[in-house]
Amino acid sequence: MMDTDGEEEKEDTLKCKVIIVGGSGVGKTCIINRYIRNEFIPCPISSSGAAFTSKTIMMNDENQSIKFEIWDTAGQERFRSLNRIFYKKSDACILVYDITSRSSFEDLKEFWIREIRENAPENTSR
Repeated sequence: MMDTDGEEEKEDTLKCKVIIVGGSGVGKTCIINRYIRNEFIPCPISSSGAAFTSKTIMMNDENQSIKFEIWDTAGQERFRSLNRIFYKKSDACILVYDITSRSSFEDLKEFWIREIRENAPENTSR
């Protein structure tokens, strides 16, 4: 079976669903592009809805592979209610804010953390 990396997925590959959340324009998509492609792409356009990508890595010590299924969610208020469906069955949630914007940090405390606690599985790493 082929995964979105263009690599063949092994049957014993561990899967990890990762949700990236935060306000609009904080750099969620840029962080994902840096991780997936190892390049910085300025991201002036806000995401709408959600985007999916994945990356499979090999754990050298255990000869085990892990496929990170990464969901890039929209931070705009009009899409926030849709994000709740992406929290289901998530294994990890990465909260992102802009270090030059105090309000984006406050938004994490006032909205995103509560959203995750209310909608993500209890065992989701935060």
